[in-house]
Amino acid sequence: MGIRTDLRTIRHMAFPRVAGTTPAERMESYYRSTADDYDAFRERLLHGRRDLMDLLPAAPGGHLVDMGAGTGSNIAHLDERRRKDFHRITLVDVSSSMLDVAGRRVERCGWDNVETVLASATDYRPRDGQADVVMFSYALTMMPDWFAAVDHARAILRPGGTIAVCDFYVSRKHPAGGARHAAWRRHLWPAWFSHNNVFLSPDHLPYLRARFTAVHVRERLSPVPYLPARVPYYLFIGTKD
Repeated sequence: MGIRTDLRTIRHMAFPRVAGTTPAERMESYYRSTADDYDAFRERLLHGRRDLMDLLPAAPGGHLVDMGAGTGSNIAHLDERRRKDFHRITLVDVSSSMLDVAGRRVERCGWDNVETVLASATDYRPRDGQADVVMFSYALTMMPDWFAAVDHARAILRPGGTIAVCDFYVSRKHPAGGARHAAWRRHLWPAWFSHNNVFLSPDHLPYLRARFTAVHVRERLSPVPYLPARVPYYLFIGTKD
């Protein structure tokens, strides 16, 4: 990681080249030129991912599905839990460029129980019908039909299964509980991130709470590289009744 790589990433974020008629095409066009640089910059932007992985419940003999898995960097945070706590791990993404990076990581690290699948978060179905854990790490904000992705995750989870989510967000103006963000945060950050087709929503947490039984919820502010401001993000761990 270096300043040259940072500048290249920042330039791409400031002047994104996005083309295509479908979400998958737009996602691939956005990441095609930056997939190899993705982790270096975003490791300092996407906070809470390691905490999310630490909070995942063990499912020995079970199946973990990482929706919108990108380069597969989340799995690196599992360390020795990767083999001990999960029989199979599937990395799902619509960007072939990102999955190419993930595939090279899987091969380089010798993760023999990890596979990559090119599919959307609303189309993918486990071969055996159900998953034990489904996670979205900074992925829901990039899915136009994020609510459908959440519903699909619930559909493929076994009874008692776990959903785990970490993402940027903003609170509602009058939230029923939890954090309440100042008006400038509620207006600035959605406008800022939408330039890169990342859509912060005040409805993520309420919808997750409505569809799952909350086990762990955390709301925080994280620093943004090179900016004197902090962006809200949340962690949500819930179970399917």
